[in-house]
Amino acid sequence: MKVKYVLIVLILFTKGLLAQEPEEKKIKFEASGFIKSDVFFDTRQNTEALEGLLLIYPKDELLDENGKDINAKSSLGIVDISTRVRGKISGPDVFGAKLSGLVEVDWTGIAGTNTSSRVRLRHAYSKLNWEKTEILFGREWHPMFVKDVFPSVMSLNTGIPFQPFNRSPMLQLTHEMGKFKLIGAAISQSDYISTGPDGKSAKYIKNSNIPNLHLQLQFRPGNFLLGAAVDYKSIMPRVSTASLLNDTSIYTTSEKVNSWAYMGYFKYKKSKLEIKAKAIYGQNLSESIMPGGYAVASLDSITGHETYTSYNHFYTWANIIYGDKTKFGLFGGFTKNLGADNKIIDPKRTYGMALDVDYLYRIAPNLSHQINNFLIAVELEYTVAAYGDIVDFYGKYNTSHEVSNTRIMFTVFHFF
Repeated sequence: MKVKYVLIVLILFTKGLLAQEPEEKKIKFEASGFIKSDVFFDTRQNTEALEGLLLIYPKDELLDENGKDINAKSSLGIVDISTRVRGKISGPDVFGAKLSGLVEVDWTGIAGTNTSSRVRLRHAYSKLNWEKTEILFGREWHPMFVKDVFPSVMSLNTGIPFQPFNRSPMLQLTHEMGKFKLIGAAISQSDYISTGPDGKSAKYIKNSNIPNLHLQLQFRPGNFLLGAAVDYKSIMPRVSTASLLNDTSIYTTSEKVNSWAYMGYFKYKKSKLEIKAKAIYGQNLSESIMPGGYAVASLDSITGHETYTSYNHFYTWANIIYGDKTKFGLFGGFTKNLGADNKIIDPKRTYGMALDVDYLYRIAPNLSHQINNFLIAVELEYTVAAYGDIVDFYGKYNTSHEVSNTRIMFTVFHFF
């Protein structure tokens, strides 16, 4: 009996000590998110994902035996899978830094798959914050997304294919120097992956043994935010090749595709007015759901050995928003295929996204109104894709024909 009482006293004493634990040593958890419903009508069939919620660009003409365009068909969608839940974690301090983290999921599943499990991990990262330095490790927006400068549109596409859309595992270091901020990151791939001979896969960047490297500088003078960045990526499409003359002959290979991207952006915000824009000159950015990729530049028929050349694209967009509770927004984007660095041997030996498209543009006005934690919005999105007719030796098109889609979308947000 005495042992029993001693144990009870010890338990009560331990609970008392925990109850008196300093505030800064406690772990705090905060849940938030939103319920989102979208109703949208399209005038044409589109290249899209997530039950049509992620509209990218309209499909090319597909003529039947009577010369009628099969893709000139309208469609209607009602989708609620972008509903989102997040949890923020903070404390206790580690290494003299503030420790925090975030986990976020939605119900969209993985783009391009028909999995029965809809829960998708959007974000999962931890951060260590000192006075001027931050280290982040985990799944977060790719630095080219730029969380301070991305399109304010109602569509889940968030400005793609003119704006990078990519969340990936990474190690990111941020350091503030007065009005300047320096960002460096080493990034891998997970859901947003490169394309190659075996389809979409994260193995291409893994086999290269080099992470996607990124360096970015931000400057905040007054009401402005200015930024510039450079991004480097190396992938290895194959680890072996086969002879075109003898199917049984296999050879090892370590040929890589090395690509660069250069980005500049700005934002101006004062009172009810916000203006922001971004421009990118980049290579092989298809993993960020942007037109781009690479092609085979040479092929050895004896060993099957390939060399590659990257496509170059120019992407730009601008966005203006005005209002407080009631907001009006206007988005415009443009993308142009500038061709490959070197001659390609065959237009069919290409890997990437929208390499048959010469240029794309979009105009999207929207109107929203928020009442407490409830928001309603309507958006019109007009997107044009110019499909190339005759390709030259560098993957560029001298002539093209346009197809267009108009989407009208009604959206409801319930924040919590």
